[in-house]
Amino acid sequence: MERRLLMAGGILGVGLCLVLGRLVHVATVQNLHLAQQASDQHQKNLTLQVRRGAIVDHRGYPLALSVPAESLFVHPKKLTEKVRQQATALAAALHLPLAEVQRVLRSQEPFLWLKRRATLQEAGQVRALSLSGIESMETERRFYPQGTLAAPVIGFVNVDARGLAGIEQAYDEHLGEEPTEVIGEKDGKGRTIFVHEGAVPLEPLTVRLTLDVGLQYLAEQELGQAVKATGANGGVVVILDPQTFAVRVFAQVPTFNPNTPAAVRPNVRRNRIISDPYEPGSTLKTLLVAAALDAKRVRPEEKIFCEHGKYPVGKSIIHDHHPYGSLSLTEVLQHSSNIGMAKVGERLGKEAYSAYLRAFGLGRTTGLGLPGESAGLLPPPDAWSPINLVTASFGQGFSTTPLQLACAYAALANDGVLMRPYIVQEVLNADGKVVEAYGPQRLWQAVRSETAHQVLTMMEKVVAREGTGWRAQIDGFRVAGKTGTSQKPDPRGGYSPHARIASFVGIVPADRPRLVVLVAIDEPKTAVYGGEVAAPVFKAIAQQALSYLGVTGGPLKGEGTSPETLPSVKDGELVRPQFQQIAKTSTGAVDDARVDPLVDGANFLGMSLREAVLSAQRNDWQITTRGSGYVMKQTLVQQAGKPVYHLTLASTYEARP
Repeated sequence: MERRLLMAGGILGVGLCLVLGRLVHVATVQNLHLAQQASDQHQKNLTLQVRRGAIVDHRGYPLALSVPAESLFVHPKKLTEKVRQQATALAAALHLPLAEVQRVLRSQEPFLWLKRRATLQEAGQVRALSLSGIESMETERRFYPQGTLAAPVIGFVNVDARGLAGIEQAYDEHLGEEPTEVIGEKDGKGRTIFVHEGAVPLEPLTVRLTLDVGLQYLAEQELGQAVKATGANGGVVVILDPQTFAVRVFAQVPTFNPNTPAAVRPNVRRNRIISDPYEPGSTLKTLLVAAALDAKRVRPEEKIFCEHGKYPVGKSIIHDHHPYGSLSLTEVLQHSSNIGMAKVGERLGKEAYSAYLRAFGLGRTTGLGLPGESAGLLPPPDAWSPINLVTASFGQGFSTTPLQLACAYAALANDGVLMRPYIVQEVLNADGKVVEAYGPQRLWQAVRSETAHQVLTMMEKVVAREGTGWRAQIDGFRVAGKTGTSQKPDPRGGYSPHARIASFVGIVPADRPRLVVLVAIDEPKTAVYGGEVAAPVFKAIAQQALSYLGVTGGPLKGEGTSPETLPSVKDGELVRPQFQQIAKTSTGAVDDARVDPLVDGANFLGMSLREAVLSAQRNDWQITTRGSGYVMKQTLVQQAGKPVYHLTLASTYEARP
């Protein structure tokens, strides 16, 4: 018995030693390996794509949003022939070329995207085909609810939601964070139960611009009509607030839809207002007059002999459109005499003239902060020959961007002070608190205040009946401006005999400036002079803009305007141009009040259905809804004497009427 007990005890002792040895081995040698196995069974890594922030105008109207989408993918090697035979139906559902879909389905790759960031409608149509092997994951896509409005300024994103142009590119770090890796707990079937607290990425930021949707809309409408009517290649409009140099409008034609940027050539997507310098022509004469007056080289009433239309300079002869004799400096500007300006330039000298042009901001970027801005071309004065000085006196031989020239005129309207233009007003967090703010930034005094006031008074003569810009007159308001007709350089050398840019830059009201408006039309066919082509466009835009902003100064009669297109002020509120279809009552009849639903304080655009319902409940608004996703359109009607908002929700872009 004793031997048996000793044997049993020995066996148990050896067993315990083996167990203890195994425990020590597991706790020390295999510790990390087993911990990783446990983690793999209970946890999994998740990639969270942070929702990209919104871009809004200075009143909060959405210009760029992120809406729900799905990315569809396949494992081509696992697909059946039945699925491959449905390539035509898949291509139609996803709006893709058939050849591209066939390539993906017949590939030998282990994994391929079928379509990234497809709309919910497209994904739903694919699911309706009941094809096994096509999978999807939730994501978001960029949506531009205003369509083409201010598209070159806003820019667009690539398939990975990274900015490629405009504000989207310049403020990419603010609008979109990099995808964040987080850890989530999963159940026995591999489904995510929850994400660890503190692992969720930051909420997106919102970029608020200085642009005004209403002004942008009317500028694009008038510019588009002018380009079409004159058979021009295109055109641009810039509107600045001369008190702050805030950019209110950047309009250009042709433009594009940022929802489908690949549909146009890259040169159409380029922001030509900041990237395409041109020879300003006679619009530069105003800056020469300001420089000569500020340097006290000439007086406004001083007579200048204009040689009756022909002025030899070396081997060249300078011409005027009309043979003038002696004109005062004011009359030289009023009639846009090249010869008179050439003599003023000679009197000022190339060093002083070049220095003043640089003081007005020419020859350097404005610092606006958007990608692709050009500094223009302003050669150093030691590179100017006598003929270069003369031609520079009427805007030839160097180039400037539309924004640079608009800023120079804004300096004249701002007591001679040049400021840095800005287009981003502030960056807001998810709670609406300001994270970053931008505002007026004084650069320097370009000319003395009294000089700027003198020049504005002289510019009013340009818009008088005898001046070249008389078509820019606005009833009840004093307008200061300057016309320009510049030849375009010929790629083969010299200047094109036919290609011209017709332009007008105006300041209104001249006695208390609120707007600086630049209009430039590229190669108009019906007429070529700025006074004939660009000045009427300035009038149409400025007249409506003054009414829109509530600026008083006299009756605004208007030509060819109507309540549908002319913004106005009602009960102290700004009434914008119509962006939506004319509202209809429940019976289908057109409502008498053509109401812009954005004016009454209820702005549901970009909201989810839940957000729209909560907003309506908080403010006691009545709403009806149709569709799902995000609010892409809203109309306001009167039913039983009460306002009702009809909201259309969708995840695909619907073009504005």
